[in-house]
Amino acid sequence: MDLVDPLAEPCAVCGDKSTGTHYGTVSCNGCKGFFRRTILRNQRFTCRFNKQCVIDKNFRCACRFCRFQKCLSAGMKREAIQFERDSIGSPKKRRENSPPLSQSGNVISPPDVCTDVIDNLMEMEARVNQEMSTRYRNSVITSNGAAANASGGAFQPTGAADPGPSSAFTQPVRPCTVEDLNEMSRTTLLLMVEWAKNLAPFPDLSMEDKIILLKNYAPQHLILMPAFRSPDTTRVCLFNNTYMTRDQGNAEFNGFAAFKTSNITPRVLDEIVWPMRQLQMREQEFVCLKALAFLHPEAKGLSPGSQLLIRDARNKVLKALYSYILVQNPEDAPTRYGNILLLAPALKALTQLLIENMTLTKFFGLAEVDSLLSEFILDDLNDQNSAPVSIKQHLASPSFVTSGMINSSSGPNSIINPGSNLDPLIALTGNGNIPLLQLGIPRSSASQDVHVNVDTNEPVMTIL
Repeated sequence: MDLVDPLAEPCAVCGDKSTGTHYGTVSCNGCKGFFRRTILRNQRFTCRFNKQCVIDKNFRCACRFCRFQKCLSAGMKREAIQFERDSIGSPKKRRENSPPLSQSGNVISPPDVCTDVIDNLMEMEARVNQEMSTRYRNSVITSNGAAANASGGAFQPTGAADPGPSSAFTQPVRPCTVEDLNEMSRTTLLLMVEWAKNLAPFPDLSMEDKIILLKNYAPQHLILMPAFRSPDTTRVCLFNNTYMTRDQGNAEFNGFAAFKTSNITPRVLDEIVWPMRQLQMREQEFVCLKALAFLHPEAKGLSPGSQLLIRDARNKVLKALYSYILVQNPEDAPTRYGNILLLAPALKALTQLLIENMTLTKFFGLAEVDSLLSEFILDDLNDQNSAPVSIKQHLASPSFVTSGMINSSSGPNSIINPGSNLDPLIALTGNGNIPLLQLGIPRSSASQDVHVNVDTNEPVMTIL
């Protein structure tokens, strides 16, 4: 009788490279960890798209309801989780007693913990970009990780070597205008707040420390997001299918926008996009880079207690990133890890340039600076009279329930906040093209939600 090597078979859930038989079926570490977390934490998920979401290696993080159902249909067994917990002991105790070793003999972070961290970050990124693609409906994400527009064109983001669910958007079709730039900046920053609400230890910080972290990271976010999605070093691509070229001049922009972008765009392309392209940065590495930029314990003004919490969360991301690279690129893991971290100084330098440009523009009255951008990027937290919605209002407002959101504790090794939800409603207000995040609006009392009880595998209908 011929025996089939499980490692030769792809993951039965997502089709990625398997690492053996886990809980009764051949699967990868990602799906193994996802199934295990779901059972141990008794998580309940929902699906917003008729329970028919594509689950493959590019889209496995997009819908946790459909991913869990596919785990069950592929043959994963709940009993195997219970047996493992009862007979072997808690995962935390096992990890403490038997730390895994790298080939060089150095202790590395436990694989399951690292997979949890990156999977959580990927899920957060997928939800943010789902909201962004909903706002700009011309962006049609296809099942192979590419995106096609009406003319059939497509482009891969910087991480083309391993495209993810949140990285595929349509080919940019025209140069951006001042209105495009302002609209995208506002939308990006507002969704950034919702993303931050899901990242531990952010929910546990004081309001003052939350604002410090957001303001410290906001200009970096405005640079990182389009940079990763730019396919080459000729233009910076925005989510709304527009772009900025390195030589884009005053024909497209008026005074303020040209002043703000003319000396930044070439440097973003050369110092951020080009290194990302050379590395063929993966989505998993990008979400870690984002989290590391946000979790900055040395941000000026943070309280000592918050610094400790942020440093601990940052260390978890650092370990997860290195462990991921060690698996994907074992031959040159230290070099690749270092090159990714070396993007941070260039990012900070460009951030300072952006702040200086906006400061000079506002000081000399060259143009009116958007109140929300001013509040996020400039040091005028007390000057909020003209702001439609302030940072404090966003932070104090509840978020919506989203598909696949965790309703139970995420455990000590998680960096995703179990008590927050990411499903913002983007509405058009004012002149019709300035998006504001309308938070704190309750859903209709007649609206319904369907989720699955992981203990009984029965659908449960609830009124929201």
